[in-house]
Amino acid sequence: MGKLISIKNVEIGMVLDMEIIDQKSGAVLVPEGMALTKSLIDKLKGNRVSSLIIREEEVPEGIKNEDFTKEYSKMAESFDDVFEKAMQNGEIKTDQVMHQMEGFVEEISKESDILTQMRLMKKTDDYTFNHSLGVSILALTLGKWLGYSQEQIEELAIAGLFHDIGKLRIPMDIVKKPGKLTEEEFELMKKHSFYGYEMLLRTNEFSNGILLGVLQHHEKVDGTGYPNGVKADKIHDYGKILAICDIYHALTSNRVYKDKDSPLTVADYLKKESFVSLDPYMTQVFLKNISKFYVGNKVLLSDGTTGLIVYIHPQDENRPIVQVGDKFIDFMKEQKLKILDILI
Repeated sequence: MGKLISIKNVEIGMVLDMEIIDQKSGAVLVPEGMALTKSLIDKLKGNRVSSLIIREEEVPEGIKNEDFTKEYSKMAESFDDVFEKAMQNGEIKTDQVMHQMEGFVEEISKESDILTQMRLMKKTDDYTFNHSLGVSILALTLGKWLGYSQEQIEELAIAGLFHDIGKLRIPMDIVKKPGKLTEEEFELMKKHSFYGYEMLLRTNEFSNGILLGVLQHHEKVDGTGYPNGVKADKIHDYGKILAICDIYHALTSNRVYKDKDSPLTVADYLKKESFVSLDPYMTQVFLKNISKFYVGNKVLLSDGTTGLIVYIHPQDENRPIVQVGDKFIDFMKEQKLKILDILI
């Protein structure tokens, strides 16, 4: 038997374990076994469906890395404690986090499929908290792909973990606002990177690279970013790395004001931005390596069916070949279907 959940908690990619019937006409609105797309969820809401039964996700044998899970959970617990204390008195106590950082980085660095393991981790309802852990993992992983030293990789993990800590000084009704921010609210939100830099600076515990990474993670190489609008030569490499990882994780996550995008859609966006606002070399390294995790993963298609990624084109890693039953769909060619998400 599946799990009964409210329509408010339904996410794209969840699979119906029981068909939904229109109470007035008796017609089937969505059949059992259908993976939910945004349009199907909107259809259910339009028909005033309040709850539905979702098939509980089964993780295939041997997929979950228990060592990864253990280190992630330990770091999540310690960082949660840092968050709570910082919210209460504005002070950052990092002893426990720093003590666990070496083991955290070592275990993450060994993992061969970082995206799957991140998707398997239990999430809280706090986007900023989840996002901080996600960016930390992606940043240290990109540092590894770039050939950075162990010390630099650990610094990237720390910078990723604390990159949004300044949001604790922004009113929560703005941070968690479900609609578009007003111009005044956005100007206030833009101060979070400086606030984070200031909070970390006061501890006297962080290197200049970590401080600049936190300060500059919203700067753009073309000078259109914030808080200082500096160009590429004035942005620390950690800031450039965090910018890529921040965008990737944010856009592939559900946020209070926007549903997540497919990792492939986001990869397309990063590729375009690498010609404008993101460091081109670092973005290329990120996209080439992240695409290696796609093969063998299940995907949700725009018609509600699911398929399997069987091949990544080397000339364009964001246009895979997907197998659906005995049919193969090559996304290098124009298709009516779209890939909405990568599933476990």
